[in-house]
Amino acid sequence: MQGKHKAAKKYIKKSIQLSENKINLNALGIVYLRQDQALAASKCFKKALSYDNKAPEIYNNLAQSQLFIGNSFDALNNFHRALSINCNTNFMSNYLLCLNYISILSPKQIYHAHIQYNKCLCKKSKFDHLERSNERTIRIGYVSSHFCYNPIYYFLLPVLKCHDKKLFTVCCYSDVRQEDEITEKIKQYVSEWNKTVHMSDDELANKIYQDRIDILVDLSGHVSNNRLPVFARQPARFQFTWLGYPNTTGLSNMHYRFTDAIADPPINDACHSEELIRLSPCFLCYSPDSKSPPVSSLPADKNKIVTLGSFNNLAKVNETVISLWSDILKSLPETRLLIKACPLRDTKTQEYLINKFKAHGVRNEITCLGFVDTIEKHLAMYEHVDLALDPFPYNGTTTTCEALWMGVPVLTRCGQSHASRVGASILSCIGLTDFICYSSQEYVSKAVYLCQHVDVLRDIRQKIRSLCLQSALMDEYSFTQSMESVYKSLFSS
Repeated sequence: MQGKHKAAKKYIKKSIQLSENKINLNALGIVYLRQDQALAASKCFKKALSYDNKAPEIYNNLAQSQLFIGNSFDALNNFHRALSINCNTNFMSNYLLCLNYISILSPKQIYHAHIQYNKCLCKKSKFDHLERSNERTIRIGYVSSHFCYNPIYYFLLPVLKCHDKKLFTVCCYSDVRQEDEITEKIKQYVSEWNKTVHMSDDELANKIYQDRIDILVDLSGHVSNNRLPVFARQPARFQFTWLGYPNTTGLSNMHYRFTDAIADPPINDACHSEELIRLSPCFLCYSPDSKSPPVSSLPADKNKIVTLGSFNNLAKVNETVISLWSDILKSLPETRLLIKACPLRDTKTQEYLINKFKAHGVRNEITCLGFVDTIEKHLAMYEHVDLALDPFPYNGTTTTCEALWMGVPVLTRCGQSHASRVGASILSCIGLTDFICYSSQEYVSKAVYLCQHVDVLRDIRQKIRSLCLQSALMDEYSFTQSMESVYKSLFSS
């Protein structure tokens, strides 16, 4: 893939030399972004806008490049500019996703923005949903463009694997463009596999209806390549959203959303268009990779200094996070920080991020790591981390589970929104509530305390994997049964 990008970049640069314009500059920016060179991409998009400041797709691309490296405020402004020119549903989903990264927005403000999506999209369903015959199985349809190597795989596979095939027929509607070995694993547990990437929203909605799907489950929310316009048409009698998005969809035709009592306490009901179905004790079930390395000894014992770490999406490392982490580092001059994220394979992005910390007066050692090519190598990187720091307000999910599985405790800052409470939900599920903080001050002070008391980190490191294995977080069958109980109850009333 990188070879194709390199060739494309060479061709586009020649085109720019002949006649620079918004089209070739935008194309070059897209290639840079696909190569994780967000700063170079932003520069191209800005230059393209100098030729046409009314081009919504370029504002959208610029915003993507900014969010990619944690500049959520700049990204939000440019997503908004794109929308003001063209109220495209893809632009709007990008805008709504970006809201989850903004720490100063309340859940109510974010909810009202999501409701606007419903107003410009939702259509009256043209489908008549007849009562299901008790003589046939309940037909469930899962919809996603991420039935491949993607974080949702580790939470979806246990459910697909454990579904009661005597009661349920499991169907997948896949928008995956490039299938991989994960796709093949998923197919093993599915009764009907449908490649839908080339179908329009109307075509897919019609197919789902013709397939007599009783329960349709969205796994994407407002992330890229979603199919929410299909759900707006309501091709199934009951429609759920779960897993891929940390907020409401805003759709009136999305009936239910799976969550739990910690991720979404009762006060959050008013901030959802869906009825919240709270699974107990957690809305997630994690299945770690079979190639996971063993838990290592505490790296601080070997290094003689404590290493804090974050392997989260760099979009989550916003100014609020950098400010908090800077306060921790300045209190612990000998402590170092390890940040791993795909954009950090670009040396300019590394320099850009480190300079953000320096602007806060941080002089600690900061190591930036980019992409690694296997899950084994990725998980092995945790042998260098003593304590993981969860970002805020958009907590980690897969990264939190991976860190815990590798014996690394995760310190989280719990907020009001679902996105900022996922860490608390996961930690509560495995009994590590001491690592949940309810204010920024507590987050900083607890991080400092733990770094100064490595005996606590050493003791817990060899226990966490067992805690995970013994907890509901990894009880695949009980979790799936609780989900199936919800599905069955829809037809018993």
